Amino acid sequence: MVVDQNLLRRRGFTLVELLLVVAIISVLIGLLLPAVQKVREAASRCKCQSNLGNLTLATIHYEQVFGTFPEGYQSVASNGSGQKTGWGWMSAILPYLEQEPLQRSLRLDLSIADEANTPWRTHRIPMALCPSDPASESHEIILPDPKNTEASLLLPQTTKSAYSQYVPSKSIWQEPTLSLPTTKFACSQYVGVSGTTATDDISAKGILFRDSKVKSDEITDGLTNTMLLTERSSRLGISIWHGAIPGVSVGPPRLNDFAAPNEESESNLLPSSALVLATTRGIPFLQMPGCPIDTIGSWHSGGVNVGFSDGHVSFMSASLPGSLISAWATRASGEANPAP
Repeated sequence: MVVDQNLLRRRGFTLVELLLVVAIISVLIGLLLPAVQKVREAASRCKCQSNLGNLTLATIHYEQVFGTFPEGYQSVASNGSGQKTGWGWMSAILPYLEQEPLQRSLRLDLSIADEANTPWRTHRIPMALCPSDPASESHEIILPDPKNTEASLLLPQTTKSAYSQYVPSKSIWQEPTLSLPTTKFACSQYVGVSGTTATDDISAKGILFRDSKVKSDEITDGLTNTMLLTERSSRLGISIWHGAIPGVSVGPPRLNDFAAPNEESESNLLPSSALVLATTRGIPFLQMPGCPIDTIGSWHSGGVNVGFSDGHVSFMSASLPGSLISAWATRASGEANPAP
């Protein structure tokens, strides 16, 4: 049988044809990749809303059982011992997050930093983590010297600071370069809203603040219009689920190869209440560089999720002015601003 040599030659691809196919595939991938990333971020944002919704409902459940919302954080033990403890609102609602065994294991009558609570420092609560935030493990915190009985929960102490360090190229959190030994504490990307003043203000205008016991009928601005919980991205400032560690001060995250909004203000340390609470003071717009590290922010594009005290969760646009956000952060200031 005679085979036409021209037919044999036509069975392969020329180099030009191969390059053309590769170019077409590259263009298609370039068009599809942003769409895939948007879908992934949308899924992460929905999961974040679900987490925040469960935390919000658990906090409301606590109020229905005990008659008041939990304390933003507890400055001293409730047993009258005078022991500085610092346990925050999330430790109080653990039974309503199906974490009752964890709460029973905690020594709530002792400080968060006490050695008796060491096993639970790195205990992760999946519901306390935003899937969009790369900080999913732990933060490095310098604990105060246990021999120093003068350590204060309220006053910043420049030798006892909380920092975290992120390397975007490796997508991991690394230990910060500090001269003092650090201790790991499990992350949380959700914080209580204390109001418009400092997070350690005992007379703050929000719902969760130092030693707070706010009743629902005290929220005269309306449950629908008053923020209860929100997000704080690890890029803006660090937060943990445990509470406000006595004797610790909080500084901005130390980031490598990344433009941290507050990196230049490292010397401006804040009380440890910033580990578990957020204030709306100093916010011109959400996610704007230069916002204080004890405010609100997220890794989501275009805004942040917020849980309101009636139980609903909304995505708050980053374009909203700070004055409007502050109005929703107070419980009884008389503003007539319907929440999203």
